[in-house]
Amino acid sequence: MAKDYYELLGVDRNASQEELKKIYRKLAVKYHPDKNPNDKEAEDKFKELSHAYEILSDPAKRSQYDQFGESAFQGGGFGGFNFHDPFDIFQQVFGGAFGNVFEDMFGFGGQTRNGPRRGRDLEYGLKLDFLEAVKGTEKEIKVRRFEACSECRGSGAAAGSEKVTCSKCGGQGQVRQATGFISLVRTCDACGGAGQVIKQPCLKCDGSGREEKTKKISVHVPAGVDSGTRVRLSSEGEAGAKGGSAGDLYVSISVREHEFFSRREYDLLYVASASFPQLVFGDEIKVPGIDGEVDLSIPPGTESGQIFKLKGKGIKRLDRHSRGDQLVKVSVTVPKNLNAHQKKILREFEEASGKKKVPESKKGFFDKMMGTFK
Repeated sequence: MAKDYYELLGVDRNASQEELKKIYRKLAVKYHPDKNPNDKEAEDKFKELSHAYEILSDPAKRSQYDQFGESAFQGGGFGGFNFHDPFDIFQQVFGGAFGNVFEDMFGFGGQTRNGPRRGRDLEYGLKLDFLEAVKGTEKEIKVRRFEACSECRGSGAAAGSEKVTCSKCGGQGQVRQATGFISLVRTCDACGGAGQVIKQPCLKCDGSGREEKTKKISVHVPAGVDSGTRVRLSSEGEAGAKGGSAGDLYVSISVREHEFFSRREYDLLYVASASFPQLVFGDEIKVPGIDGEVDLSIPPGTESGQIFKLKGKGIKRLDRHSRGDQLVKVSVTVPKNLNAHQKKILREFEEASGKKKVPESKKGFFDKMMGTFK
């Protein structure tokens, strides 16, 4: 389920932009992949923090998030992509003029620029019907992304060509510029920080080592997902640069409303219609459920608006074997276009009942029950 961005960053919902930036800088340094090599958990945490900061640091996005949560950013992304590069966000916060933050400021790391670079994560919006979401399904999606070039296999060099040391930076990938007492470090613009240049670039990818392709990907959607759920497909994002690993693909779920079903967390909600005689004398009826029709026993004297619980007939819980319940509210059906005989019988019933009015307390209870599922 979606995480609360404020809780993730550990800040109050009224935190200022300066407070957000301060706490993000602290947490981003703590969980940055350069400081935690080969630590997938720290890398995922770094990405989550950067995504949360990206939303909350933008006043317009923050306002939308405060009102609608993460779903506010899914409408525009469904059927397409939203690119989120946590390293770009990190660079924006710390600034790029001083080169590698960890090498220049903290004295560790410094391999990300010249070495392999992990590919970007991608996000794809997927709309599901209600029953597809609660029962689970398999979907095939088309993803437009950068993959390793099929001609040069990601090297960026034409066949028979080779890479040589960059003459401008001497293979360092960085150049230093002295201004008075300050020495600034910036990425070498001749080799792009790689430290090497290609003599003869691959014609197909123009030396980038990547080409854009559309790929069909099968997505397994587990039973019980709801709007806001994100399914992660490892290594299905963009190809990495300089031999780096591929990013991940996040499939954001949006669920369409159903004609007569609704849900409350993992409970399935349904309103069943019954006639007045059925409520008076009792009856056995069938109501629709997730896996087909379900039997419901209506005891004599049931009031309209009464709720019955069918235990374990609800929605499967994510990552669990148990299920929620199905809650059925019985609502009386008022007949229309009565014939003369039917009207006569109802009037006789009314007279036999002494034309008693429904007490106000009963009306209040009835109104309250009618609004239970609203």
